[in-house]
Amino acid sequence: MGELIQQGISGSLIGVTIFYLLSSLLVKQWVRIDVYQLLLSMAVAFLVAIVCEVGLGQLYYLVMGKPLWQYHVWPIHDGYTSALNFIIWPVYGFYQYCLHHVLTYKKWQLRPYWLMGLASGLDGPILEILANGFFLLFYQTFYFYYLPDDMRHYTSIQVVPLYMIMGVILTVVLKHLRERPPSWIYPIVFYSAGVVFILTG
Repeated sequence: MGELIQQGISGSLIGVTIFYLLSSLLVKQWVRIDVYQLLLSMAVAFLVAIVCEVGLGQLYYLVMGKPLWQYHVWPIHDGYTSALNFIIWPVYGFYQYCLHHVLTYKKWQLRPYWLMGLASGLDGPILEILANGFFLLFYQTFYFYYLPDDMRHYTSIQVVPLYMIMGVILTVVLKHLRERPPSWIYPIVFYSAGVVFILTG
């Protein structure tokens, strides 16, 4: 277990560094970190993503008669997610925080706001390729494995609409919470709920 956590932390640190440097490059200044907003984004992304990947993965199975993906590292919930995602999915929240900062800085906002969530159908598979590439390069295993081979099992075009659904849910929840008065109870509850979801797997 210790080695698995080390793998998750190492990959996460690389991801966080890349996202921070890239977003800072795009706005031509260091991105200012609002600790509360960052932790809120990370906690909400963790819970929404881990619940959606299990729920949407099961829905895909009901419709298609076979799973779309299977986790290879610390699989839980019938392989639709991984217990290591208590480290990995919050990094997607860090990415969302940086993306929100860049879009706000450049005044690139779509209306209605939830349309921004559809972009997850594009960036999600790209990030999956990077994640699987990292695990294959350093640990010689897929983190998750897509059964279709249209993208060499790193990800699949078929996952795009599922990422869009998750992205819209995440965008709507985050927008609602950002408009409320800050309260540390929100990130604590969302992250804790995600951990409980893992423990029930």
